[in-house]
Amino acid sequence: MQVQFNDTLEQTNSSDAYPPYSSREAKREAFDDAIRFGRFCAIPHSRQLLLDGRPKEIGGRAFDLLMVLLRSNGRIVSKGEILNEVWPSMVVEECNLRFQVKSLRRALGSHGNMIKTIVRRGYMLIREDVLPQDEARFDAIRSTTISEIDTPAAARAAAPYIVLIEDDESVRRSISTLLRSVGLGVASFESVKEYRESGHAPQPDCLILDVCLPGRSGLDFQADLLKTGIRYPIIFISGYADIQMSVRAMKAGAVEFLTKPVRHQDLLSAVDMAINA
Repeated sequence: MQVQFNDTLEQTNSSDAYPPYSSREAKREAFDDAIRFGRFCAIPHSRQLLLDGRPKEIGGRAFDLLMVLLRSNGRIVSKGEILNEVWPSMVVEECNLRFQVKSLRRALGSHGNMIKTIVRRGYMLIREDVLPQDEARFDAIRSTTISEIDTPAAARAAAPYIVLIEDDESVRRSISTLLRSVGLGVASFESVKEYRESGHAPQPDCLILDVCLPGRSGLDFQADLLKTGIRYPIIFISGYADIQMSVRAMKAGAVEFLTKPVRHQDLLSAVDMAINA
């Protein structure tokens, strides 16, 4: 009986291993439709994302977003285009898109930075398997910056204008370089006092404030602005933040509260959210 059972089992497994020709063809066609990028493979037919051949957990909307970005072949995809593709015939808020971008980056794990936020323009995917070509394209986008603009007024006319107040020179320089690399106008200051004495014209589209500053802190400055009825979109950054600080900032209307060291994509996403609020 045992031998007969094993024979039957082998026959069953053999049948499963060699399905009818039409079934094998269907499976092969489905896999042929797959898009490979770096160590990943996206299979539209089964809505699967594979990493080194192993399934990765990914939500349905995040997978749809991935397919839109993959099929764009490295170009910038506008938010409107993504909303139309991922949520067809539906009216959704932009916060849904930001949530799905975060979900997609999370699904990609350590490779999540291949999803680039292009402030006020949309998103693009840098494919690691064709990095030289796509990186050149991304460099071309970054080269369309305001590096030739010398005055804040000119910067305001050409691009969103960001005011950064940060007392650490290296952090200030790094963030300024990052923001300019995606075409934003930036004016940076060491303290609230220096910013006020500068005349601070034109009006910023967004403020990036360190919490701990010499003189008036970032939170104090936020309170000062609110007292005068000024409500700039504010992003806080801090290396010494606690829950009480972040709650105070967010209750007063801050767009985001980020902890140093700040990930570039997190900051760009926050700036994008702030200037489109």
